[in-house]
Amino acid sequence: MRSLQSKFLILIVVCVLLSSLALGCVGILNMQYVVEEDSAQIMNLLCSEKGQEIDVTLASIEQSVNTIYHYAKEQFVGMEVPWGDKVLLNNYMEKVREVALNAAENTDGAVAVYMRFAPELKMQTDGFFLTREDGGSFKDHELTDISQYEPEDIGRVGWYYIPLDNKAATWLEPYENKNIGMRMISYVIPVFDGDTTVGVIGMDIDVDILKNSVDSVKIYDTGYAFLAGTDSQLYYHREYPDGLSAGEARGAMKKVLSLLQGENADDELISYRWNGQKKKLTYQTLKNGMLLVITAPEEEINASQNRLIRQFLGAAVLIVFLFMLVTIYMTRKMIRPLKELTDAAQKIAGGDLGVHIDCETRDEIGVLSVSVQQMVKHLTHYIDYVNKLACTDALTGVGNKTAYQDAVAELEEEMAAGKARFAVVVLDINNLKKVNDHLGHEYGDMLIRDACGLIQKGFAGNEVYRIGGDEFAVILENDAAQKSSELVRNFDTGIAVFNSNNTKYEQKLQVARGIAFYDGETGESYASVFRRADQAMYENKLLQKQQK
Repeated sequence: MRSLQSKFLILIVVCVLLSSLALGCVGILNMQYVVEEDSAQIMNLLCSEKGQEIDVTLASIEQSVNTIYHYAKEQFVGMEVPWGDKVLLNNYMEKVREVALNAAENTDGAVAVYMRFAPELKMQTDGFFLTREDGGSFKDHELTDISQYEPEDIGRVGWYYIPLDNKAATWLEPYENKNIGMRMISYVIPVFDGDTTVGVIGMDIDVDILKNSVDSVKIYDTGYAFLAGTDSQLYYHREYPDGLSAGEARGAMKKVLSLLQGENADDELISYRWNGQKKKLTYQTLKNGMLLVITAPEEEINASQNRLIRQFLGAAVLIVFLFMLVTIYMTRKMIRPLKELTDAAQKIAGGDLGVHIDCETRDEIGVLSVSVQQMVKHLTHYIDYVNKLACTDALTGVGNKTAYQDAVAELEEEMAAGKARFAVVVLDINNLKKVNDHLGHEYGDMLIRDACGLIQKGFAGNEVYRIGGDEFAVILENDAAQKSSELVRNFDTGIAVFNSNNTKYEQKLQVARGIAFYDGETGESYASVFRRADQAMYENKLLQKQQK
């Protein structure tokens, strides 16, 4: 006859075994879900970060071309006899060419910049075409005779006809430019005078810039990235460096490209087979319409999951065995603190770091409780530190582009509510590239820090943001906007004093600046105010170069 203690023990052992089995199954399923979710987050985050990196390059090209376009349009509007006076026209072209040259030299990856007039206008000049070879300076290149080629000849005149047909700024797909013998992509803006086609303004970048960014992607052991299009085209793949048209794609590649034509769920990866291997991919659309695709084998993606499952199963067996020995003695003592820890962990997992664990036991659970409480404290401090670090420029200590974007977002909310009153100051350090090229980037960094210090001093009391390598922005709100003239004078005086005492640099430190005020009655956007300030800055830069 079995004793009550034996029956109770058997009952507990059975309950423990059944509970362990149920919890083990749930744990494995949850683990699989969590690992798959983490894998998707890792690949999507990498894809997003790399996409943003490439988009920065593309946005730089767009900004440069837009600057040239707006300058050309502004100068054109001011010309009373735009087409008939040869001297006036040549003067106009020289001004636009100078702005284009400056923009191209300050745009990473630019290999050509141009403004071409429509042949049917029978102008005194056809425009200009500046190219750069092997990283040298831009030089005038022979103009392509547009009238000698059919509009369908993409390699010769696609850059001209495609934007005009679209009647909008256009990113051209990668193509072999037969005029200068280079594979490139182009951003081109058509120019119209009413219903009259004036021509185009554009800039080209070497496709190798994008290829290098794509080739730098490494994920898991053998994961990589490639570029595709929304029309089943392959632009770049490590097995197809020159890409494939939609008609050339065959077999597995054709199936892969077809998967990219649907909606991409941000929290899921797309499964497919490639050369007999199961793989998963995710993708993101770039500013120019291309798709950045990141792919990796399922075996590598699930490696951590399989390893965790094996570890979990081994640990579960050991825990069940030990639990059988100590269950009767420890059950009552462990339930209360474990429940408290579980509740705290759930709150932490939900983002609530204001938890307090009240556990006075001196065993492992008590130590774990103290450790978790310390972990919450350190995690709170670390999150605050990371948030601050994420919004600070490492070189100068002022706000970085992320902080600037957050400030702009808040300002746009005020604009929408009709409460905004501000001015934007855009500043750009002159000759930074020359300093970097001749004296080195450490010297250039010193120049950036000195210039930033003068900007902070001149616009004291207002947030300064570094929004580019040599470009800064200051947002003057409310009373500061009214005192903008005084602040600009303070800044100019600071530059003059610095240069009078300058012993660091062979040349004077020059910082071009432009300011624009927000007019709430016109309903313009922040971007429009910024563009006006940026244009004013470029005009000031030209003036400083002329006074040099």
